[in-house]
Amino acid sequence: MSESLITKVLQLSVPVEALAALGAELRALQEHLDVDPRVRALLQEAVAAIGPQLLDELKPGDTTSALALVQTVFRQALDVLENPTRAPGWIYDDPVVLQTQGQVSRVIVHRIDALAKQHPSLVAALRAPGVFLDVGTGVGWLAIEAARTWPALKVLGLDPWEPALTLARENLAHSDVADRVTFRAQRVEELEEVASVAIAWVPGPFFTREVAHGALASVFRALRPGGWLVFGLTAAPADSLADAVTRLRTLRSGGHCWTADEVVERLRQLEFTVIGAFSPGPPVHFVLAQRPAEAQKR
Repeated sequence: MSESLITKVLQLSVPVEALAALGAELRALQEHLDVDPRVRALLQEAVAAIGPQLLDELKPGDTTSALALVQTVFRQALDVLENPTRAPGWIYDDPVVLQTQGQVSRVIVHRIDALAKQHPSLVAALRAPGVFLDVGTGVGWLAIEAARTWPALKVLGLDPWEPALTLARENLAHSDVADRVTFRAQRVEELEEVASVAIAWVPGPFFTREVAHGALASVFRALRPGGWLVFGLTAAPADSLADAVTRLRTLRSGGHCWTADEVVERLRQLEFTVIGAFSPGPPVHFVLAQRPAEAQKR
């Protein structure tokens, strides 16, 4: 191994180990772990070096979401290392990957709620009786969080991946919203609902260009006139390395790194009224659109 390569590997190991230390400290906080005091002191020193007040004044749920993000990043990165020949696609059956990815998705509900404050008619839709469509529901945590956050809504979660849906049903059974959430083993392109959904969430990075058109056309039909679409995008990478690993992660998950302009063009082709692109906070950006109140029958 060349000296320059060894040097680069050592440089890259620092943020990896720093992320591990942060995750370990989050676990210690959340699970009240009995960590050796010497180790705990160095974990806290590492976290302080990342950000001196990073863990101060944590809000309810912050620790859970952040820890889940650390865990899913590590598990998916390990999959790249151990299975580089695997074909692209979301085919994980590791419960840790599925559950942690799902826990991270709960943040999206609160990002949508924050975005809605800029659009009174979206607030009204979230607070009134109706159906929230969760496309690619996975293990169901986003759907469960949506039902808890917007108690007037019923939630329909779609996913064709049975290993995830098995966990989703277990998660729902232990929740307090089981009477308002339904999971269905179905691709969104096969959705038969017509003009009945109030709000639909579509996680863009899990859809290829080829699949997206049919999926969005199906969502358009399912939305009631005036219904809302929230299309999620990956936040723009900060540099070329971040861009490369983001595109790699997205491809390995079976999707495409959409730009807001690409999404807007697709939605306009389908006769959505595009409201705009928004950045309510990490880890996603949104494109917000509506089915017109006088939409043509498709």
